Amino acid sequence: MKMDDFNEILENFEKENGFSTMPEVVSDVLYSLESDRTALNDVAKIIKKDPGFAANILKYANSGAYLLSRAVFTVEQAVRTIGLGPLKGLCLALPVFTKFRHVPGVGEIWDHCRATAVCCQTVARAINFSEPDIAETSGLLHDIGKVVLAVSAANFFQSQIQVADSPDRDPDWRQEKKVLGFNHCFIGAWFARKFRLPSILVDGILWHHEFEKSSYGRDLTCLTFIGDQLAAAIGRAHPDFVFVEPEFERALSHMKIDNHLLPGILQDCITRIDMIAA
Repeated sequence: MKMDDFNEILENFEKENGFSTMPEVVSDVLYSLESDRTALNDVAKIIKKDPGFAANILKYANSGAYLLSRAVFTVEQAVRTIGLGPLKGLCLALPVFTKFRHVPGVGEIWDHCRATAVCCQTVARAINFSEPDIAETSGLLHDIGKVVLAVSAANFFQSQIQVADSPDRDPDWRQEKKVLGFNHCFIGAWFARKFRLPSILVDGILWHHEFEKSSYGRDLTCLTFIGDQLAAAIGRAHPDFVFVEPEFERALSHMKIDNHLLPGILQDCITRIDMIAA
């Protein structure tokens, strides 16, 4: 890996106040979530101190990422709906994606990450995965490293978007490694460690394209890859790579998702992602 280039990209991102200047309310929520005694209402009170952030949380809870019989109108309802586990991932993702939403490609990355989170949660529930909330969080954060590339390596990132529809090219993560010496997965894992996320989530981000290399949670990592690929298959793809990878079939086999189970999962994912778009 070219450490000088890696450090330069992170330094350039920090010059744009990338990861270092989270809104005060986000820092307070993250600090609160570190305690085992944190109550939902306590978190809601913190969120309500920042009307803009509270509005984003409400919007997310009503976005179709969660199928409810009725709309969510209060921050308390939103926190209860999302859950404390996914809320931490959302608190980390929202400020970054919101701050850089004007950067070409970032809107599409956010769309893909939201869709992947839905797909990960849907698959987790369909196969009775023990921690669907962690699967959702892994899906939401899995491509956070792409935002860094879009902001700090814009020329390279845009060059990849321009050839994204070529069926003969390598997947995005391979292209990044070939040209830069590292990829968005490595950057994302650095981000996850910076904010002290559990090792199982670090692995889910770092190895979601190479799940067999995972040491801490291979099933979660594999599930994250499946969610990523399902989102692409549905049409919510990365801006710089629009195809399903050949390893998808092997990942389905690893998680024991056969041809009888897959169509139902896919239809459920499509229904929920359409609700996000609506």
